[in-house]
Amino acid sequence: MEPLKVTFTFSTPILIDSEYPIHMDAIIASAVCRFAESMGSDNPWRDADDLSDYLDKSSSDNWVWKASRLIFTPMSGIIFQNQIRKSDPDRYFNDLGKYWSGKKPSDDRPLGSINPDTFKIDTRSGQQRGYQWLNASQWVSKAEAWVIGDKEALEDLLKSITHIGKMGRNDYGRVESLLIERTSESEKWKLRILPVDEVELSGVDYELTNACLRAPYWKYINRIQVKEPSI
Repeated sequence: MEPLKVTFTFSTPILIDSEYPIHMDAIIASAVCRFAESMGSDNPWRDADDLSDYLDKSSSDNWVWKASRLIFTPMSGIIFQNQIRKSDPDRYFNDLGKYWSGKKPSDDRPLGSINPDTFKIDTRSGQQRGYQWLNASQWVSKAEAWVIGDKEALEDLLKSITHIGKMGRNDYGRVESLLIERTSESEKWKLRILPVDEVELSGVDYELTNACLRAPYWKYINRIQVKEPSI
């Protein structure tokens, strides 16, 4: 394991999501999960808990993988776009018909308990609801992260990453290039959420907060008191 710098460039804007900073170990875990799934693993998410082939970890009891969060270099202002997702009535009628067809169907009512003359789809609630929200995205020239890891193993694994950030299915955050290079900045991996007893990166202020130390970072039940860099 050695100090490494990882640099991504992008060919589409990346979606802005300030609630959960993107950590490099989460990206690596996602790639491990997808690889395990492609190999027929019964529990690919559990396989992604072990990143020891790719990253070193800290020595404290509440340890973390030695991988910083991604630091983005903007090249545009923030772009706001209104997005709407509508329900598809035909699709839902077909799905509901398949589900209810076994519940007392008859010749005059093939959908069973559903009365097609009075049944309606409520687009305001439930799984048939429509959505409307405001997206915030930004063009970035690069995203950088620092890790203590295995260069060859990471290069082989991360070439499978095609998008970074939310809404990759809508082509946000499409990765154009990846560069992993050796660096002398051996402590910069600490630009991340740290255990409260971990020595901080010199020159960076940290604030106490509640968060997860390892991926998945959104899992509230795993939150404890940690230190977060003020970046």
